[in-house]
Amino acid sequence: MSGVGFGKTILFGEHFVVYGLQGIAAAIELNTTCVYKESKEGIISNDLVTRESINVEKDPQKRLSKVIRVILNEIGIREKNFELVLSTNMSLMGGMGSSAALAVSIIRCLAQRFSIPLSNDAVNKIAFSAEKIFHENPSGIDNTVSTYGGIIWFEKGKEKNKIGRFVLEKPVEIVLIDTGIIKDTAEVVEFVRQEKEMNSEEFKKIFSDYSALIEKAKIAVTENNWIETGKLMNQNQELLRRIKVSSPEIEKIISVVNENGAIGSKITGTGLGGNVIALTPGKKLQNKVSDACEKIGYKTFKISIGIKPKDE
Repeated sequence: MSGVGFGKTILFGEHFVVYGLQGIAAAIELNTTCVYKESKEGIISNDLVTRESINVEKDPQKRLSKVIRVILNEIGIREKNFELVLSTNMSLMGGMGSSAALAVSIIRCLAQRFSIPLSNDAVNKIAFSAEKIFHENPSGIDNTVSTYGGIIWFEKGKEKNKIGRFVLEKPVEIVLIDTGIIKDTAEVVEFVRQEKEMNSEEFKKIFSDYSALIEKAKIAVTENNWIETGKLMNQNQELLRRIKVSSPEIEKIISVVNENGAIGSKITGTGLGGNVIALTPGKKLQNKVSDACEKIGYKTFKISIGIKPKDE
């Protein structure tokens, strides 16, 4: 019995979605898988970040233990002896939605093992509860795209989030570039909140600029107009600079990918570290941008956006 949670990349909306503005995110082919095994030693699992074995009963304060307990409670599972074997091909540095993918993979695995029918809406809701353990005040965009796959627009609501799905004519190549710097999402979100409180007028202007940008972006993605999408991604990155979540490493990567022909590039995820996304339609451009980044010492992921569940 196994379950899969998609990784994600955010084309538009880092931090802005936390404050109720719309964002656009896409599932990627990188993912996390959870496999169920029988056990007589309690509920155990492997922590992908620390690489230690976690016993939910004996290690109650471990974050993974809290996540598993929340999922068990919300699904309604009382079984006390099993093992969850987790594996991933994603970067855990931030920006790929690794915590959401983890939660979704566990939920789908347990639902399959115990024959509990869960709709995508139900999976998404439970995954959001798990995300709160990781990030305190998550927007909900990571768990949404990890659950539904494809490419979506997202808007955080007071009672219920709004989502819509785009249709891609064909897969679109991108490169994700890992800065090698891990940043805690909750800490960066809090940093931005404090900046917003201290610079309220500036943030009003930034939010207004972003609101106009996202409307154009929705049209561009709907039309599969990647040239326009790339231009708007560059504009989004400028707004992220203005809220101070860029960094020298991020700017170095952006400079290199742009010099090598990327149509658009920006932070994907929390910022101040994590990953950069470069929009590179076509294998030739994708390879060129990836090679240039690896030449200066950065790990890259050559993938396509908009991955859908197998049953679609």
